[in-house]
Amino acid sequence: MSIDDLRDQGVLLPEEEWGKHRLQTTVPLAPLAVGYGSALASLVIMYLGAGGVVTWIGAGTFLAALYALTWMCDRAVLRQRERFQRERREMDLQAPRGEGGAGPPGSVESDGPP
Repeated sequence: MSIDDLRDQGVLLPEEEWGKHRLQTTVPLAPLAVGYGSALASLVIMYLGAGGVVTWIGAGTFLAALYALTWMCDRAVLRQRERFQRERREMDLQAPRGEGGAGPPGSVESDGPP
């Protein structure tokens, strides 16, 4: 996946907004630690299972932990994107109006064809 793909999907901020938002994770740390711990434990269980039934239990536990970790991190990206969009709207509302009072400075608004 390229940077352009990430930008198109809204995962990356536009370059003009880089460094203007506070960055902190929105992933809950306790469930994240539990997910990593269970993934590590499932790897140990798979190794100790030596190909038997216990190995399959470990594999299932690992897949469940992998899914849970991916889901938690994906939700965190969505929450952060929503927060950035909210901050962007607030900044647009607080910005001084451009020439003619039509919008923020540098914005291009049109009522129709030129």
